[in-house]
Amino acid sequence: MVQLPFMIVILVFAPSSGFIVSKIGNLKPTVAGTIIMTIGFFSLFMFHSTEFMIAINLAIVAAGISLIQVGAFNITLEYTPHRFSGVSIGMSVVLVLIGSSIGPAIAAIYMQTHQELVKGVTTGSFLSPISYNLIFLAATLISAISITLVMILRRRITQSQSTLKLEMDASNMKQDPRRNEVGKND
Repeated sequence: MVQLPFMIVILVFAPSSGFIVSKIGNLKPTVAGTIIMTIGFFSLFMFHSTEFMIAINLAIVAAGISLIQVGAFNITLEYTPHRFSGVSIGMSVVLVLIGSSIGPAIAAIYMQTHQELVKGVTTGSFLSPISYNLIFLAATLISAISITLVMILRRRITQSQSTLKLEMDASNMKQDPRRNEVGKND
């Protein structure tokens, strides 16, 4: 029941993210999604005492993930040479799957190493509250790193676009030298 809002937001917001990316481009939604996801994980780190709070924070994370996935895949397709687009998308999917498998492994390590005994219970140990804090903190830090990476990507794409525009302008000037003379004798 706690994860239901997460899935509902993904199901509703992923298609609408496609429309957003179509309207305003790839970079802005990807940056916004990364920031929203980080805010969601930080809120999860700070506020996870009730199921309702966890569900709300997971919904925030889902909104960010929706924007990131649509924008990132479009960036991959747009800036990869056409003949390598299949390989590029395949590698992107592999990285998503690796991330999906590393996350639970990290969580399991925290859960296994941070257990405590409960007074009055003689068999077994239980998860310490610090294990959840560490899991949510790790997610927040990884998300914060992704903000840095998407900002670097944004800067590089902006630089390559301005370089490409300058090269195209120079190419157009070389192709038509009479272009500079048009209007001089008018």
